[in-house]
Amino acid sequence: MININEALKIIKDHIPKLAVHECALHDAIGRTLAEDVLALEPSPRYTNSAMDGYGVCWEDVCRAAPESPAALAIVGESQAGIPFTGIVGEGEAIRINTGAMLAAGCDTIIRSEDTEEKNNVVSILTVKKKGQDVRVRGEEFQIGDLLLQKRTKISAPQAALLASLGISKIRVYTPCKVAVLVTGSELVAADETIADHQIRDSNMIMLEAAILETGGMLAASLRISDNEEATRQAIERTKADIIICTGGVSVGRHDHVKEAAVANGFSPLFWQIRQKPGKPLFFAKKGSTLLFGLPGNPVSAFMCFTHYVRPVISALNGLPFGWPTVSGEVEADTTNKGKRANMIRVQLTWRPNGGYYISHVEKQGSYMLTSLSDTDGYIIVGPGQTLKAGTRIDVYRYDFRRDPV
Repeated sequence: MININEALKIIKDHIPKLAVHECALHDAIGRTLAEDVLALEPSPRYTNSAMDGYGVCWEDVCRAAPESPAALAIVGESQAGIPFTGIVGEGEAIRINTGAMLAAGCDTIIRSEDTEEKNNVVSILTVKKKGQDVRVRGEEFQIGDLLLQKRTKISAPQAALLASLGISKIRVYTPCKVAVLVTGSELVAADETIADHQIRDSNMIMLEAAILETGGMLAASLRISDNEEATRQAIERTKADIIICTGGVSVGRHDHVKEAAVANGFSPLFWQIRQKPGKPLFFAKKGSTLLFGLPGNPVSAFMCFTHYVRPVISALNGLPFGWPTVSGEVEADTTNKGKRANMIRVQLTWRPNGGYYISHVEKQGSYMLTSLSDTDGYIIVGPGQTLKAGTRIDVYRYDFRRDPV
């Protein structure tokens, strides 16, 4: 039996090489860049107006005031997408819209509210400075500037930036494909008729949701009876980067996952971790495929997924190996009297000027799903360790939509 840190080291040492592919920008949302992105053109691409108003030359308006406005003849208009192609001469102005190209001869924008227009003549009532409300070509970035670093997750702002550069295809890390094999002859689906000796399967939907929320792709989901041959065949047929089995990893006569994995050529890397819940975690590898055998109890399965499988999915997607965490203070003394590290499910309360306060729920059983649904994350308390009230400790968040930090 190994401890948590030893297990994590073994897992990290056996993460396979990341795969990369090129895809359309629309398909890259949520994926991670596999290359740096440099600016292919400047931003703005051309000098343009930041406001609706009039394009003028500073020398014509620099002394304008409400009591002595500058009167300019309007010689045209520059619209967004339809630029004014002439040259604005002395004593002239053009109407201009937000985003429209600034015409030759103009260097300043006068906002509409600072003017009066009549008979194709605009009176400039006030002006602050030369170049006001002008967006200069390249003032945001120039050609060749680094805009997005490799391993950046592509969300809405990044996608918008790529599109603005004319990038329609991009190289990203190939999403991690994960399969879920749920073992247990006693299990039935939520919509099936249940007998007195059966229980409803919550592991499949729980792990499917967790995989998708982590950024993985579901390769398969199967429910298997406690049968050695059925388990062996299911593992043999499953093609994925990660295979997750639940149940069948303990020492009972009907626990077949470890033997079935070995029969399929997987090399065991560890079995059993000195922790609670989730002691009988099994980890094996075959080529570039990883196999995790999680306990059958749903809370144990979820905790093992969260602490060991989730960071692997993140890493295979090009993100850091880790967990979203926050720091907080425990509200009451918390003691682990056992001989294994305890992953205690906790609630977080935000207090102004005090940060997060941590409290644990009383019902911590490995079959009690409310210990997950009623909490925000978990803390790890070592064997024999006592956390005094006020002790600051990291909380591993269940917020799967956040990237590891």
